[in-house]
Amino acid sequence: MNFSSKLYHSTKPEIWTGRTDSKSDFDQFRYHQAVHCIDLKDISTGNQTVLLGFASDIGVQRNGGRVGAAKGPSHFRNSIGSLCWRGNEGGFIDGGNIIPENEDLETAHQELGKTVHHILESNNKPFVIGGGHETAFGHFLGVTSFLKQKNPKAKLGILNIDAHFDLRPHNGIPHSGSPFLQAHEHAEKIDLDLKYFVYGINQDNNTKSLFHKADELGTKFSLNTEIFNDEKNSLKKVQEFIETRDFIYLTICLDVFEASIAPGVSAPAWNGLKLNHALNLIQVLKESGKMISSDICELNPEYDLNGQTAKTAGSLFSAVII
Repeated sequence: MNFSSKLYHSTKPEIWTGRTDSKSDFDQFRYHQAVHCIDLKDISTGNQTVLLGFASDIGVQRNGGRVGAAKGPSHFRNSIGSLCWRGNEGGFIDGGNIIPENEDLETAHQELGKTVHHILESNNKPFVIGGGHETAFGHFLGVTSFLKQKNPKAKLGILNIDAHFDLRPHNGIPHSGSPFLQAHEHAEKIDLDLKYFVYGINQDNNTKSLFHKADELGTKFSLNTEIFNDEKNSLKKVQEFIETRDFIYLTICLDVFEASIAPGVSAPAWNGLKLNHALNLIQVLKESGKMISSDICELNPEYDLNGQTAKTAGSLFSAVII
């Protein structure tokens, strides 16, 4: 499978560091010992997770948020190396980064999509680390191009763990608040059956206009307060959504979590979810066997106290891939 991208950069292995308890006993390995850094043009067919960074906060800047998430992929790798590896001896792959040039988000989206498609075509599972939530549209382009090639009648669901709908208008200039409106527009253009569910919506973070747009698009959602008061019923709603879809693309915006565990984001939450809320949802999704691809967005090291946000992202990464 041929692959090339002018925005693609493989990862230098030395970015992965951490504590070493043993160099030979796999049961004592940590993430920095379980990762295999490769160039994606050399990827082999297999069933492994491929970590891919999207080093962009262009969309956050366009959206008036706190910039810094472009450094998120490097911060993630630097921060989770000492976490304990609980997976199999095959470990996981670090496939490198897509790095935009000249503030050109539109081209970067296309290149991210091409790269995600390449990973899926190699029978591996992409896990993208952002970057602002503009990451999601490029990621979506890759998932949809793969599905239209391999399974054109597939019913795709986007499951977004987020405090925001991210359905804001973009007037042809995409940003971190518009990826899922763009996704609906693209799905209509290519005749893809798409449905959208958001888990963790904060009513104080979304205008009445956004609730109207969500209703217009048939968006399902659970409010943060609903999850606090009756998590079991909220998870049942998610499960019912999953059952209507053939494949699920999972996207997680770190600003959905309470600021005590995720201070390093572009828009910190003051009444956010706890980590277990997301972990319980991920378990439901994994049990369905329908997750095609996943990402974590809005990791901003400029505001990440003691690496707490990166560690939260690391726990989510573990839950998804192990």
